[in-house]
Amino acid sequence: MLRRVTLIFVFSLPVFAAVWPPQIGDQTLKSEQPIQITSDRDLWNEYGFVAATQADYGSFQATAYRFKDGTDAFAAAPWIAASNNTPPVIRGNYVITCTGRCPAAKVFQELDLPDRRRSEEPLVWDYLPARGMVPKSARYALGGIGLQKFTPAIPPGVAAFQYGTEVTSALYNTPKGPLQLVLMAFPIPQIARKELAEAQKLPGAQVKRTGPLIAIVPNPPDPASAQQLLSEINYQAQVSRDEQPPPKVTAQGVASMVLTILKLAGVLILFCLFAGLSFAGFQQIRKRLGYENAGEAMIVLHLLDR
Repeated sequence: MLRRVTLIFVFSLPVFAAVWPPQIGDQTLKSEQPIQITSDRDLWNEYGFVAATQADYGSFQATAYRFKDGTDAFAAAPWIAASNNTPPVIRGNYVITCTGRCPAAKVFQELDLPDRRRSEEPLVWDYLPARGMVPKSARYALGGIGLQKFTPAIPPGVAAFQYGTEVTSALYNTPKGPLQLVLMAFPIPQIARKELAEAQKLPGAQVKRTGPLIAIVPNPPDPASAQQLLSEINYQAQVSRDEQPPPKVTAQGVASMVLTILKLAGVLILFCLFAGLSFAGFQQIRKRLGYENAGEAMIVLHLLDR
């Protein structure tokens, strides 16, 4: 006997999650759609890219690139900015770009986006000198793919990404042509000291170490300009403590404490004198009034009385 077999095919379609709010300012959301990233996909993955969503608000169009955390978004933002006329806005782990009659950046910075993480600015970024930097030339690498794309003169072995190294670079104008500055930040100075020997093996490169930072100018057209640029990079350790430190003891504080103790002792002595005189006076009054045993102590046992 033949049995009828029914096959049921279930197709699972990806569910699109809305990102943009229904209204920004006086503009209403008209449409929202995901964007597929195809070019430089390896670099996007190294940056921790999750998804991208584009929204149409009529007078302007905005795109939100979501990354795994705030460091990834901060690292990808300069690279994304190079292909946009307006600078992107970093909102936690989101990078937002806009075209058209865009609202102020503050509007995007206050958006409540889904699965938003807190913003994180890497410390190494603050050590890039601002003077003479070519606009939109700064880059941030989190791995070997970004390092080879932005700073091909630096081998991945020198960066030692297995230690969690952060690498940033930028171009600078000099009288003899632009030069590139590569700044690597290691977790501790001991690792930077170890990797300094590898960096010094690069042919024609100017190298400097300061704390956990190693600065490299590969093949500079003007060694003097390279040295001047490297001289502007000096690491300064910053220590922060959550607990409140104990108050500092000074000579004035000790003297104040001693005076307070003497005042307290004086008050106690006066109190004792007052109490004694009061008790003696009370006994004398009782004696004159003819009370029995007025001259004795307040509590008398009279053990010998019969």
